[in-house]
Amino acid sequence: MYTIIERRTANQPRVEEALALAQTEFFPALQAADGFVGFYLVPDGDLFTAILVWEDKAKADAFDATYKAWTKKLDEFGHKVESENHGDTVVALEPQR
Repeated sequence: MYTIIERRTANQPRVEEALALAQTEFFPALQAADGFVGFYLVPDGDLFTAILVWEDKAKADAFDATYKAWTKKLDEFGHKVESENHGDTVVALEPQR
């Protein structure tokens, strides 16, 4: 697996607007992308952490143009990037069945 983690300080007055746009533009594209495993958005006050999980780096890279277009919109909304990490997932722990 391959994981992307991005942390942004939210521009609070535009959070709802960005989430509404994500529901109609970004999330459907992400869900339809080949190799997409999961997306998680975790708020902590004004800091939002987005976690995107892919089957592998090649499939994440194939989605990169769409991802970059979305992050540009987040920049335009005033949601400031604090950190971004990309890499192969070293440990993936799932419940025992």
